[in-house]
Order: sequence, then structure tokens, then C-alpha cells
Amino acid sequence: MLSITITQQPTGAVVALGGDGLAHQLLERAGFRRHADWHGLRHRLAAQMEPSLRDSTTAHAVDMLTAARYEVRFSPGLGERLHPLGDRIRDLSDAVRGAEGGVALGDHLRQLLDPEHGALVRVQEAVQAAAEQVKDLAPEAYELPDRLEGAADLLWSVSEDLKSVPAETASLAPARDVAVRASQVQNSGRGAGEPALPPIPPPAAGRGGCVR
Repeated sequence: MLSITITQQPTGAVVALGGDGLAHQLLERAGFRRHADWHGLRHRLAAQMEPSLRDSTTAHAVDMLTAARYEVRFSPGLGERLHPLGDRIRDLSDAVRGAEGGVALGDHLRQLLDPEHGALVRVQEAVQAAAEQVKDLAPEAYELPDRLEGAADLLWSVSEDLKSVPAETASLAPARDVAVRASQVQNSGRGAGEPALPPIPPPAAGRGGCVR
């Protein structure tokens, strides 16, 4: 798989390196300018470009390159800025992993799985909207909207299946509390079911009060 590396320079300019002729055509179609000098061939967005336009142009190029099966690599910080929603979901995943009890876990999962306002149902709505938009843009195209509608139906089914999970996890106790309660139950059961051992008698005293 061919790769393209997209970096942002300290000046603010965005530079794309690598790829082949098709990748270069896609970059230019997105709005990148071709530059060839003693540094070699590269494609560039000027530092003077308005930042939001520069980000949207870069994101458009990435979408086309990814759809064409190119591997796109980013400089630190650039990929996160182009996909802010993905970063928020990643932060939510980290919060889920760090949850110390059922209540905290349920609160985090509710942001993802709430049937009306959760992230999953919003993704389902976005995919369904994409299917409808494709139909409007290309009425003769059937395969792509069918795939999108199938994915939207699957997401809706998953959302329905998991909508009760936040409430269910909220009733779970932290693992350490469960272990403590299990130990207490085990100890109480042992005390009630096992007879107490008789006391050990003191050793007998010999002549002169010496203990043998």
C-alpha cells in the first residue's frame, strides 16, 4: 500500500509528500498546489490560507486518498485537528477504561449508548442522512445508498440492543468491594459451619516446679 505523509510546517503551510501519479491528481483536485524544486516533488497548501479552509481542504484530500486505498500519515496534532469527533470518542474510551465503579461506568456509557442523545444513535442518524443525500445527488446510484442504509439499520439495531447497558452497569459495584464482600461471606460461613477447636492444655509441671 502506497503512503502519503501530510505535515504542517511551523509557518502553517501544509505539505504532502509521497504517493504516485493518481495520488498527486487527487491532491491537486482537493486544492493542493504542485511544487517541484531541488527539495523534490511535493504538494502544498499556503500558510496564508484561512485556517478553517486549510483544514477542510486537507480533510477532503485525506478522504479521497483513503477511498483510493492510500495510507495517509499525519504529523503530530494535524490528524487530531482534522477529526475532532474521533478524538472525543477516544477520550470517552479512556474514561470507560478508567472507571472505578459501576456508577461511573454507567455515566460514561450513557454518553455513548443513550437511545435519544448518545453518540451511537447520532452516528446512526448521520449514516442514514448520508444515504438520503447520496440518493439526491445521484438517483441512478443504488449500491452506495443501499450500503449506507444497511449500515444505518445495523447501527439502530445495536443501539436498541445496548440502550439498557448504562443502567445495568450502574448497579455494579467496584471489583474491590465485591472481593471484600466475598471474603466476609466466606469468613462468616466458616465461623458458622466449623466447630471451634478445644483450648490447648498447659504443659505439666515436674519436680521443683520445672516444666518438662
